[in-house]
Amino acid sequence: MSVVNDLIDVRVDDATSEVRDLISGLSGVPRLIPTVYGYDERGSELYAQICDLKTYYPYHAEWELLTRNVNSICDLANVSEVVELGCGTATKSELLLNRMSAESRAPLKYVPIDVSEEMLRKTSARLADSIDGLEIAPIAGDYHSGLSVVERRPKASRLFLFMGSSLGNMSEEKRRELLKSIRAAGRCGDLMLVGVDFDKPRSLLETAYNDPPGYDLWHNFLTNRLTCLNRMFHGDFDPFAFDSRLTYNTDAFRMEAQIWPRSDIEFCLADLNLRGVIKAGERVTVDTSHKFKPDELDELLDSTGMRIMEACEESAVKYSLLLLEMT
Repeated sequence: MSVVNDLIDVRVDDATSEVRDLISGLSGVPRLIPTVYGYDERGSELYAQICDLKTYYPYHAEWELLTRNVNSICDLANVSEVVELGCGTATKSELLLNRMSAESRAPLKYVPIDVSEEMLRKTSARLADSIDGLEIAPIAGDYHSGLSVVERRPKASRLFLFMGSSLGNMSEEKRRELLKSIRAAGRCGDLMLVGVDFDKPRSLLETAYNDPPGYDLWHNFLTNRLTCLNRMFHGDFDPFAFDSRLTYNTDAFRMEAQIWPRSDIEFCLADLNLRGVIKAGERVTVDTSHKFKPDELDELLDSTGMRIMEACEESAVKYSLLLLEMT
């Protein structure tokens, strides 16, 4: 039997910085909407459907690596607590939790962290029903605020999960900050399982990150940011007035997700007292996904107190699932 603890909500602590980033992003040139506004319940559901697309190799490569190596990963990860950043539906982590809880003498603690309270509650309830021997302690908040809760708790042997190549969905500065926050929430010898996507031909990337014929999942996922802003801040964006595309910036080694209106639009987010005009065809960046170079990754890990303990690689698409140890 598994138990779900009361949800801890630290999203109020996140609000000021997130709103500041949003106002700056929509007021600046070029415009951008922070990624966090894409992962409400609807956004998480759309992303889960994107993962089912045969063209979206990051999910399928990581799933193959995880299923192929789950036993060796769990043998190395002899921990009492699993902390997952951005749990979403927890489909992949469920595979690990099943194996780890079955072999744990004491209840295994699972701490899912996500910005969507609705998704957290659904995922926690589903895992409690499907896996015995879990103590589920959900935290609603962004990565840093969630990790600060974990850091304040008594030290335990921990495995941090950060899968889905999410490490690439932030700037270099924020990647370093996040890894340092994870390191601070752990102790020497704790582990982290992370998905990493490497640089590859533009054609492969743009096929994977755009809708195949007959689908509009990526488009709806990107424009859902506008729906989310409307709901949160009493806005008047018309998502149907926008087109979208993901392209690979070969100079910056990153996928860039952008939306743009087909004609000039005025917008208002009443609760933020924010108004503006977006010109026809003006790009608004709503997400990015960095693709790593091996030397770049090695330097990042070394500078943030991590070392590669085991590397599982899908060479055909240059994707890796790395088990890291904190030094």
